[in-house]
Parts: sequence; C-alpha cells; structure tokens
Amino acid sequence: MKLKYVIYILIVISQTNLIGQSKEAETIKVGEKIMLYSSILNEDREIYIYQPNGFWGLDEQMENLPVVYVLDGESQFLNTVSTIDYLSSAPLGNDILPRSIIVGIPNTNRDRDLTPIKGMIAKDSSSIQVTGGGPKFLEFITSELIPYIDDKYATCDNRTIIGHSLGGLIAFDALLNKRDYFNNYVAIDPGFGFANRRYLDRVLDTLEHSDLNEENLFFAAANTRPTFLSLEELQYDTSDVMELIDKPNIDFLNINESKDWQINLSLKYYDDENHFSVPYRATYDAMRFFYGFYSFKEIMDYYHPEYSNRKDIVSLIKKHYRKISEKMGCEFIPMEGYINSFAYGMGDSGRHDLAIDLFKYNAELYPNRPTVFNSFGFYFMNIDARTEAIEQFDISLGLKNDENILEFRNQLYREMNEHNKR
Repeated sequence: MKLKYVIYILIVISQTNLIGQSKEAETIKVGEKIMLYSSILNEDREIYIYQPNGFWGLDEQMENLPVVYVLDGESQFLNTVSTIDYLSSAPLGNDILPRSIIVGIPNTNRDRDLTPIKGMIAKDSSSIQVTGGGPKFLEFITSELIPYIDDKYATCDNRTIIGHSLGGLIAFDALLNKRDYFNNYVAIDPGFGFANRRYLDRVLDTLEHSDLNEENLFFAAANTRPTFLSLEELQYDTSDVMELIDKPNIDFLNINESKDWQINLSLKYYDDENHFSVPYRATYDAMRFFYGFYSFKEIMDYYHPEYSNRKDIVSLIKKHYRKISEKMGCEFIPMEGYINSFAYGMGDSGRHDLAIDLFKYNAELYPNRPTVFNSFGFYFMNIDARTEAIEQFDISLGLKNDENILEFRNQLYREMNEHNKR
C-alpha cells in the first residue's frame, strides 16, 4: 500500500486536523480488570478481559466475537492476547483467526481450583486436603462467568478454553463434563501424573468410549527432562516433575498412536520447549488448528499476472464467509478494514476494477458507516475521478457531518470549476 493511501486513511478516520498537533503520552491498554463475585465459590474473582480493536479507526464496533477463556490468567493472559491479536489482524494481512475476546482467570487458590478430583500433587501429601475443587470452579465459569461475558459483550457461541499444567486438567474436565459450553479445548503440558494418574485414567476412558466428533482438542507436551536423561532413561526416573508431567504426557502421546478416538485431535510434542516456555507456541499452533478453515488464502492470488483477467474476487469472498458462518454457528462477515486494505492494494497493483468492486462490497456490508464512503471517495481522488469521489463524500456526509470531509468535497468542486473554465 502506497504511503499516500496510508495518509488518506489517517485523514478519513480523524475528526480533527492531524497536522501540527502534539499530544501528551497516552497509556496503551491491553484490556480491563473487573471483580466478579461468585456465589458458587463464595468469593470475589478478579477477571481480565481483552476486547479486540479495529485498525485506523475502522471496525470500532464488532459483533459475533468468539471468546477464549484462559486459566492461570496472571501468567497466561498477555501471551494469549498477543498471539490471538496478531493472528486475527486481518487488515494487516493476518486473517488466520477471527477477532476474539480473551478472558483471563487469575487464581485465588490454584491447587483447589485446577484439580478435578481429590489427590496428591507430586509427593505432597498435604495437597490432598486442598485439591478437588475443579468441578466447582468449572461451574463458576459456565454458570456465572460465561453468562456475564455474553451479557456485557458482543459474543457468539464459539468458545475455547486454554489450560496449562494443572490448568490442562481443567481443560480436559471441560471436555469431559461441559461440552455444551465449549467448542475448542487446549491442554498444554497438563499434570497428568496428578492423583497417581487416576484422572488420566478417567480421561482415557472417556476418549475410548465417547463420540466427540464435534469437539476439537489440541494437546501439547514439552520436554522438561534433565539434560543428562535420555528419553529411554526417562521411564525409570522417579523424580517429582517427571512423574507429574513428562512421563504421563509421553505415555498419553504413545497411547494415542494405537487408538481411534472419535475426536478432532491434534497432538504435538515440543522437544525444544520446556514446561514453562511451551504455552506461547502451543497457543499459536492450537488456534491455527482450530481455525484452519478461516483464512481466505486466495485473495493473494489476484496480485499475480495469472489472475489478471479474473473478476470474481467478491463472489469468492462471499462464498468463503458463508462457509465460515456455517462452521462458527453465527454470521461472520469480513472486517471493513480488511476489505478496505485489499481494495487499496488491488488499486495499487493496477487492478482498479477489483478495487472498485471491493469498495462497493464494503458499502454493501456496512451501509451506515461513513468511513466506508470516505475511503471510497479518497480512492477515486487518487485516480482523478472527481465526480465519483464527490458522490461518495456526499453519501458519507449524509450519514455524519464531518468538517474535514466537507472541505475535501468542496475542494473537489473548486478544482472541477477551475478545470471547466480553462
């Protein structure tokens, strides 16, 4: 995209004259923190919430947003936000995922809430008195937190739960017991050795005997064994961390090879990541697995000479988003900024016909947004189509009075009058 296009976009989204202004430093906010009282847990719970932003002042109001619930919010919220935000930045070229709300749930009593049954954590016998609160914690999420988020934000019924370490056990417990609430489950290096593997046995039994064809599970295991231990020697090691995490997770991977579980499953072993570094990469890979259908990859084909006579880009985008809507269970349409960005890009590569088609499609999608017609008007200005630019600015001004846009429109009239006098 040419620099002049970027400048025009900035002008479109501004409500004041940008030239010569200086502003004091502003804080960049990643999300908000709320307190939500849980009658189920009988305590206040701190919750982190990230709402996705648009780009360049476009897409400030988005609807039908999937929600990602991430456990251990105090340590996993920020990396989850950065990963999903990056992969869903469609106007910047990354339309891998839909824009999503991320809800981080920090801990108050981790050993209580992130253990689905009573049992011993590693070799700590005192933990038996604390553990087993996972079902109650999940009930808080499904009966109190999810309704709160759905009531306050523009969500759709597409949800993901992400758990790391003990949190991975709760992700599995959601798969076993709360399938009406989630579509996607991410278990990252879970503590399957917990409770002497009794919970692992429960998971294996469910996977063996249940029809989970509508569920999506991503399982990640990391390599945290000491450097002096080979993979073969690991089976004889009895240290706490190996018994709690590495050994049972490797066994889970091996068991899967001989099973035909009825579930949409992706398993990955990260030999070059340890228990603490693996969540970032696992979250990235999991979200790409879950939304492999989302990206409209063909859009880049229209920049190639082989597609120089193809004119069906809009019809293909419409067809693609109908498929997305079917998959997601609610209506999905392209972001205004996404179509806008590629419209300018197509024009910059000489495909003015496709650019105009894309701008018209944006107007069809968002007929009440002045920014759509402002962008279209500036595009026509770029190609010296003054009459068409004025038409678009008039539509925009009919939706919202904007002194800057009015001045551009009047300037175009003056230029046309001067040209006619010559």
